[in-house]
Amino acid sequence: MDAKYSGLVGELYQAKVLSREEMDSVNSAVTSIIQNQKLLSVLSRKTKDQFDKFLDALDKTGQRHVRNHITGRHRQFYVFVVFSVALFL
Repeated sequence: MDAKYSGLVGELYQAKVLSREEMDSVNSAVTSIIQNQKLLSVLSRKTKDQFDKFLDALDKTGQRHVRNHITGRHRQFYVFVVFSVALFL
């Protein structure tokens, strides 16, 4: 996940998932790893609706692969591909 350079934090602020204080706290982190940790910590205390907005923000910031990993969709796709290939063998 790229919270530092992708615009994810700003997107979450615009979607009213993060308050100004939360956004400033996340943005004040020195490294990308610490910023991601702070963001995930804040998100762990949010509602389901806010979490869904986080997933949408991942899409909007070009991080669908992260969304798929979180939601398990990459596993469903993998099973579909393996099953489809097996049919043609």
